[in-house]
Amino acid sequence: MIAELSQAVILAGGLGTRLRPIVSDRPKALAIVAGEPFLRHQLRWLRDNSVYSAILCVGYKGDQIIEELGDGSSFGMRLAYSQEHTPLGTGGALVQAGPLLPSEFLVINGDTYTDLSLEPLWKAHWDHEALVTLAVTNTQDSTAVGGIELAGDGRIIAFREKQPGATLVSMGIYVASKELLNHIPTHRPCSLEKDVFPRIGHLYGHISQVPFIDIGTPSGYHAAQTYLAAKNRAEKSESH
Repeated sequence: MIAELSQAVILAGGLGTRLRPIVSDRPKALAIVAGEPFLRHQLRWLRDNSVYSAILCVGYKGDQIIEELGDGSSFGMRLAYSQEHTPLGTGGALVQAGPLLPSEFLVINGDTYTDLSLEPLWKAHWDHEALVTLAVTNTQDSTAVGGIELAGDGRIIAFREKQPGATLVSMGIYVASKELLNHIPTHRPCSLEKDVFPRIGHLYGHISQVPFIDIGTPSGYHAAQTYLAAKNRAEKSESH
């Protein structure tokens, strides 16, 4: 295992409208899942993957996230914040965080949970000398998230936005080189996966057999509750 992987950026500024019937008093990244705010599960996963530094891009009710996590020292991480005051989308949030970013970094959607190992994703990015390398996984239904088509060498050749028929989907986790910021419009809010990635080249996909859960919908939120509660029970029983 590498001693420390590069900094992560967690995109946690969304309005969380799909989850609002269940979580209305806080940003969705702080939704209580298996007894604690969801971001704490994400940060533990990062730490377990040798990522000890993260920038959180916050927006809607972002002060709650800053108050909850602070500088990260209480759980062995270094946290910084980039706060948007009007919705910028995932692309705009990344541009605003630009002064804080290293030359290469990991990006994670603030509503994604997975047990994916990050070191192979970084290795794929370096091997291809890619601009961006997306973690992708198999799916039975690509209508809820964006589908992706890969060439034989792993290069991404098409994005299928919530269309049926795709067998691979983005996990909402990617390694990016800072040059990506040059391809993001700065005059309007924009989405990385909808507005930016389909218009640029030298993007690759790293296929993982590990699934992921999007807590941004009621069904995903309940799935995460079940999965993480079971994981916590298993870890507690192993420690006894």
